[in-house]
Amino acid sequence: MIRKEFPVPMDQVLPRIKEKIKNLGAEIFAEIDHALNAEKVGLKLEPTKVLIFGNPRVGTLLMQENRDIAYELPLRLAIWSSGNRTFVVYELPSEIGRKFGITNLDVLRKMDAFMENVVNL
Repeated sequence: MIRKEFPVPMDQVLPRIKEKIKNLGAEIFAEIDHALNAEKVGLKLEPTKVLIFGNPRVGTLLMQENRDIAYELPLRLAIWSSGNRTFVVYELPSEIGRKFGITNLDVLRKMDAFMENVVNL
């Protein structure tokens, strides 16, 4: 698990990450707002979201090798803020692939580069 910190509020980080995901050829499938869900049940939580995204042309190659990896796909990252700091938490696809015995290292390396590019703001 990797955690990156940015010295700015989430509203300055999240749009840039979403834009990068799209510009790099992936689709955002879902955005889960944990703070909103907490509020719905009367609890408080600082801004906390999960983005779920990917490209079926890439993820399918991994699932063709081992369909159990579907549990970890599409890719995702958590983004949360505390005060004026924002944190992005994610796992490299190569680490996920290792858990499932994926041998297509070329695809995993490209996916790692994609993830690192997404979070390099």
